[in-house]
Amino acid sequence: MRILVTGFVLFVIWCFVSAWLYNDILLPSVKKPVTIQTISQTNTREADSLAKIKAMMPVNLQIHFGFNDVQFKPDPQIDARISEFRSWLDKYPNSVLQITGHTDLVGTAEYNNRLGLKRALVVGKFLETKGFNPSRMSIESKGASDPCAGYIAAEERAKNRRTEISVKMN
Repeated sequence: MRILVTGFVLFVIWCFVSAWLYNDILLPSVKKPVTIQTISQTNTREADSLAKIKAMMPVNLQIHFGFNDVQFKPDPQIDARISEFRSWLDKYPNSVLQITGHTDLVGTAEYNNRLGLKRALVVGKFLETKGFNPSRMSIESKGASDPCAGYIAAEERAKNRRTEISVKMN
């Protein structure tokens, strides 16, 4: 019985103390007016203009190839997309076309790097015939090191056999 009475007394004391803490200390601190500090923002027009330029860049163009193939068959959709890159290069003389060849995982790393480079060179030669300046092109191969799809299904491996054309700002 003593334990019950002692527990009840401690419970009542705890209720009074917690009510006092809540009503007299916690609530007034919550209801205090909050002072808001305004931070002066400096204009970063240069960063904003770079973000706008990047947003206007043409979307990367992917040209797909067959297995162990470097033959490129142009079509009207590719020609239309290439015109976007031409107008971009005309508008921004410091920009360069980045042409990157990719392969699937089949074969050795050395062979895939050579095959990716051949694919990129074929696309570069095609762009030269369309009037692009070779000095404004950067051609490289990533082989199988940068896949855009998986390697298990044949359809996924086919997506990785590509050459990407993108814009790089200098």
